[in-house]
Amino acid sequence: MSRVVLFGAYAPSLIRFRAPLLRALVAAGHEVVAVADPEHGDRVRDQLRGLGVSWLPVPLDRNRIRPVRDLALVARLRGMLRELHPDRLITYTLKPNVYGGWAARAEGVPSAAMITGLGSVFMGGGWRARIAGSMLRRACRHHQRIFLQNPEDRADLLRLGIIEDPSKVVMTAGSGVDLEEFPSRELPERPVFLMLARLLVAKGVRDYLEAAELVKAACPDAVLRIAGMEDPGSGGVPMSLLREYEARGCIEYLGELEDVRPALAECTTFVLPSYYGEGTPRSALEAMAVGRPIITTESRGCRETVPDGGNGILVPPRSPERLAEAMIALSRDAGLRGRMGRESRRLAETRFDADVVARDILDALDL
Repeated sequence: MSRVVLFGAYAPSLIRFRAPLLRALVAAGHEVVAVADPEHGDRVRDQLRGLGVSWLPVPLDRNRIRPVRDLALVARLRGMLRELHPDRLITYTLKPNVYGGWAARAEGVPSAAMITGLGSVFMGGGWRARIAGSMLRRACRHHQRIFLQNPEDRADLLRLGIIEDPSKVVMTAGSGVDLEEFPSRELPERPVFLMLARLLVAKGVRDYLEAAELVKAACPDAVLRIAGMEDPGSGGVPMSLLREYEARGCIEYLGELEDVRPALAECTTFVLPSYYGEGTPRSALEAMAVGRPIITTESRGCRETVPDGGNGILVPPRSPERLAEAMIALSRDAGLRGRMGRESRRLAETRFDADVVARDILDALDL
């Protein structure tokens, strides 16, 4: 039996995104410790215990680089590794991938990183991307396996020299989706569109709002909903703008949802007009599992969820007009919604099953 530490930044993501991996590790006979920032940790501790996983909170600032605090984080991580003596550290998201890799190298602990998209830091370029790239490069020299979710990320990370050894790279079908947690649901008759995302410009929120106005003008019976966490950073969409479109009857804002399944069950089409630098967007995979057509962009990561057009429509990024055209087409054609929804479920079962993804990760790590 090995002791495995799984280190992420946001505690609820351990359950929402990593439960199948945690279950697979426990089922394989490993002792598993989950580590994340303590915010919301009380909410997940009992759920982790139910999976047979121990919980260890480690404070970290998830959203910005703060050199003094971050050096203190590396020291805390090194102390944690000395105390736990794990046989393997697995990290995901940027700070855990970087600082977890640094700490593992210093303590001689084998490690692996899951890079679930390059996000706004790398896609924006400039000095921030150069610094982040240099930090991640140092960590990747120690990580024995690096799991990636789309070919564009692989090509860029190799081209930039952030990953220097291509033999370390393992491609996965995103993070997968739990098919039991997200069963297929019957499509409602009335056209209802749903976008689930952090309220960021790069996630396509402004494009969705502008498209919603066009869709409502063409298809007054259509319902357009959006849910997600407000982001106060420079790339965030102000809540006042959502309230403005809501007051005009263009959208319904559902807030930040703890459980997205009821909203997915009530929609007929899932929309994600992102150009954020996704890995393979988990929200779209969840919608596919429920049996919903997908409208998303031709951007990296997003296009992985509509591989041949059979389960949805790809549109250019930053194009509210083309987005609205796709939404109007599906709003007017219930038969097309049904065919695409069935194909989404088929793809979720055959390509994006989280249990298969978890098994692939364990096999790559010899766990």
